Amino acid sequence: MISRYGLLTLIVLTGCSKPGVNENQSSDLSNTDSTIVPLLVNDQPDTLSYIGYIQKFEDNNSFYTDLYFVDNFNYDLYNEITEMGDQVIFNNDEVRRTKMDIARVGQYFNLTGLKNIVIYDSKNQKLTTGQLSHIEYFEDVIERKFVAVFQVEDSTISDPLFCIGNSDDNLIEVNFSSYRDEKLKSELIDFLDLNPDNIWSIEHYKNDNHIISATSADTTAYIIETLNNDHKVLYKSKSSEAIHGLMAISKMINGREILLAECGMPETDMMWTSVLVFNGSVYETRKDHRIARREHE
Repeated sequence: MISRYGLLTLIVLTGCSKPGVNENQSSDLSNTDSTIVPLLVNDQPDTLSYIGYIQKFEDNNSFYTDLYFVDNFNYDLYNEITEMGDQVIFNNDEVRRTKMDIARVGQYFNLTGLKNIVIYDSKNQKLTTGQLSHIEYFEDVIERKFVAVFQVEDSTISDPLFCIGNSDDNLIEVNFSSYRDEKLKSELIDFLDLNPDNIWSIEHYKNDNHIISATSADTTAYIIETLNNDHKVLYKSKSSEAIHGLMAISKMINGREILLAECGMPETDMMWTSVLVFNGSVYETRKDHRIARREHE
């Protein structure tokens, strides 16, 4: 996935449209995905876990999650990499997907923690497992991005939400559900001293005996815990941000669950996701959705 720090560069780099192929062209992935990647580009011991949202392609049985570039990636190479695809898998008026060989393009992406994944639903119930198959360049009417594609053991699963790679942990089922509470909303506005006219959203989530609220106002996003009528700020964004959705993952780090957030920049179409980990005082964003295995095992 293109980080928000590199996105301004890519707005220029991806401004030109791609040449088309036959409309509604689709390739049978039973052949292209039959060989699972046996090893990642560098075969070093993998000490990091990946956590991220996962989606299923509508035209076949494969699943995908966002990719991140390696550290110090040269964005001048972006257009060149987009031309390295070896097969257009799907193309219609809205979506174009191009398959890319990991051996050719894998060096440009952070592939740690992606060789084997487990897919879960919103309650943290295990649905199936998957193995990294290939990389795709995914283009639709809203965005263009590179994704990691997986062949899964059971492609008939419904409501997949997130995946965890390179982890042997078993998650505990959670009941992290959204609900409305106008009284609490008013309390948080007063607690944060917010201007009601500048609020984008306030979403409450129940989790056991406490409440977590994702509050976005003006250019700042907050995560607030409410326990026994007391409020505590667990997260405050350091740059322009709004949180559109939040979910809990039952892996505990420093006594609190990992949070997976859907974020965006206010008054723009720029969207991204974040993994938030509690550092003992507040939640902080983890780079490229990676956490050390030793932190939670």
